[in-house]
Amino acid sequence: MKKLLLLITLCLLSNEVLFSQSDDNEKESAFHFSIFPPLSTNGDKAKEYTNDVSFSLLAGESRNEKAFAFAGLANIIKNDANGLQLAGLYNGIGNNGKGIMFAGLVNTVGKDYNGLQFAGLFNAVNNFKGLQFGGLMNMSDNFKGLQAGGLINAANNVNGIQFSGLLNAANNVNGVQAAGLINTANDVSAQFSGLLNLADNVRGFQIAGLMNVADNVKGVQIAGLANKANDVKGSQIAGIFNKAKRVTGTQVGILVNIADESDYPVGLVNLIKNGEKGIAVTYNEIGSTMATFRSGGRVLYGIVGLGYNHKAKHDSFAFEGGFGAHINLFPWMKINNEIKFTSFNAFSDADDYTYQTGYSLLPAFRLSPHFEIFGGPSINYMQSKDMDDKKMFPSHSLWKKHGDSKLQQLYIGYQVGVQYIF
Repeated sequence: MKKLLLLITLCLLSNEVLFSQSDDNEKESAFHFSIFPPLSTNGDKAKEYTNDVSFSLLAGESRNEKAFAFAGLANIIKNDANGLQLAGLYNGIGNNGKGIMFAGLVNTVGKDYNGLQFAGLFNAVNNFKGLQFGGLMNMSDNFKGLQAGGLINAANNVNGIQFSGLLNAANNVNGVQAAGLINTANDVSAQFSGLLNLADNVRGFQIAGLMNVADNVKGVQIAGLANKANDVKGSQIAGIFNKAKRVTGTQVGILVNIADESDYPVGLVNLIKNGEKGIAVTYNEIGSTMATFRSGGRVLYGIVGLGYNHKAKHDSFAFEGGFGAHINLFPWMKINNEIKFTSFNAFSDADDYTYQTGYSLLPAFRLSPHFEIFGGPSINYMQSKDMDDKKMFPSHSLWKKHGDSKLQQLYIGYQVGVQYIF
């Protein structure tokens, strides 16, 4: 201990020998030792010195650092710093820096920094190029590289990647935002989040566990629940719901798609302003009479329906869902292609289910602006575990397997119907 105190004393007393001056305003030293300002080898003039190497037991103050600065608590550098800045709590650079910054809590840079910033809590810089790692948060104006924050990343312009556990916020992102919960940006190339993505203009991808919201999309929106946009040139894919004004491409929402203009919606219900909606009554070869709602765009549409089968022994009520595609030939004629699934135990908990699935080719003839008739052949597969429903199965078949506990059959059938269009 006595030797350490002696060494510190000698360093403090040797200020004139160890350090030189280039002029009255800028002083230089090869090595700077500090306990805390002004108790240092540069004395109360420490903030005027440019140092090659600085070592501070608690805190150090300087004008510039050329290679290395260590402080048990804080490095306070008025102007520029290069090399390695290492502090137990805080590194602060007033102007520009290049190299590596490690702080137990916070790094701040007044203007530009190129290199690596690592802070236990918080990094803040004006313009940054390189890698930022903040246990809590990273902030910058213009950023090129990778921002990785435990909770939040915030930037104005990003050219690279933002990755955070909670939130990424930026104005313009030429690259990727990846967040555990939320991404928000004005212009962005790609967004990935566990919960929500928000953007004005998307050029690429939005992928969210819950929901994507954007104004203009040139690319793809993929969400577990819902997508919402104004103009979409590409695709919207959602587990439940899509909404847009104009879609040049495909909307895939298993339940509902809504748009002013969308020719290719894929959903059970498609509310397209310039599209087509109709209520139809159909009958097929196994004795099912169905009331269905068909809705969609100029080409693709969805089908949902409820009905009754007079041949069923137990589960007479049926639920129907499917998808269709129009081949538009003339104003008065088109050919509908439909794939449908019909369940006869939709409202029952019984294990002895019966269902039918198949494809139908249905020429449709428009009799008036609001009425059309249609009908045509179908190819169907039918299966049942209710042996009492055997009489529902047609007498003819392409293939069949009727066992003691399950009935299966592939056959040619038909469907006819009339539809009111509105």
